[in-house]
Amino acid sequence: MQKYQRDRVFSSLTEEENAIYRNLIREVRSERKSSSSSQFTAREVLEPRKGGLSAGVQEALDAVIARDEMGPMAGEQPPDFELKLMGTEERVRLSSFKGNRAVGLIFGSYT
Repeated sequence: MQKYQRDRVFSSLTEEENAIYRNLIREVRSERKSSSSSQFTAREVLEPRKGGLSAGVQEALDAVIARDEMGPMAGEQPPDFELKLMGTEERVRLSSFKGNRAVGLIFGSYT
């Protein structure tokens, strides 16, 4: 599911559906904080809660599940890629760090 599709889903929620959705997400976050093991997927947590909810809230939860399932999962080996080092023309490949040091990857949108 693309970002514009998720945006459409969330913008179509009624005020009541939005409140229900936000309460569910708060519950999940609270459970995650109190859990001794915070390694679980959105699908594992949200899928059982969808029963009896409006179609709009179910669609919003499906959007969260789809977003959670994008890209590599925790513990999975990421795809190899090459990036330019900031401020230089030098390029570096992710695989060049394997076995040498830990690497933290942060991806975000600046739009």
